[in-house]
Amino acid sequence: MWSFLIAVALIAVVVAILYVVWRRSVLREIAQGAEIEWQRFQDNEPEFLKDMSKAQFEKVYRRVNYPRFPDYALLALAAFVVSLPVTFAILSLFAFMAEVMGLSPQPAEIANYLLIEDGAMRFVRSAPPEAAVYYARDLSGFYYFFGVLIAWILIVLGFTRHYHGNRPGYLRDEIIRERQ
Repeated sequence: MWSFLIAVALIAVVVAILYVVWRRSVLREIAQGAEIEWQRFQDNEPEFLKDMSKAQFEKVYRRVNYPRFPDYALLALAAFVVSLPVTFAILSLFAFMAEVMGLSPQPAEIANYLLIEDGAMRFVRSAPPEAAVYYARDLSGFYYFFGVLIAWILIVLGFTRHYHGNRPGYLRDEIIRERQ
């Protein structure tokens, strides 16, 4: 377990360093673009920006042109990693509750259902009876797999709803919205 945590920590540090380097270069390019666009508006349409300072314009320009996807992708990835222990705990709690309430079939019961008279399984004829018990016991992995998959789908759904719900408009629209 410690090796997993160390590997996750090292990957997180490398990704954080790469992200900081990437973000600085993008913000530098956006600042240059804001300067050019500010000058273009001052030359061609000075009345459009009459009530807006240069700092406000740069803030609006950054909001419109900053690529938001890497931020959301990294946050979703972090949510995946953080959600795994919680998801496994919830799935284990459901399995325990099903066991206590008698809703969970026992592997021996499933094995008896899978076996036919000559001791072979219904769908695999050459397997011994013990294989049916192992097969039935491993069916719980099916529920854990799909439980984790559903948790991750919910995380992606939440991030995509937030990503598209907070999408900025065009530069002119955002300038008008900022002035109001």
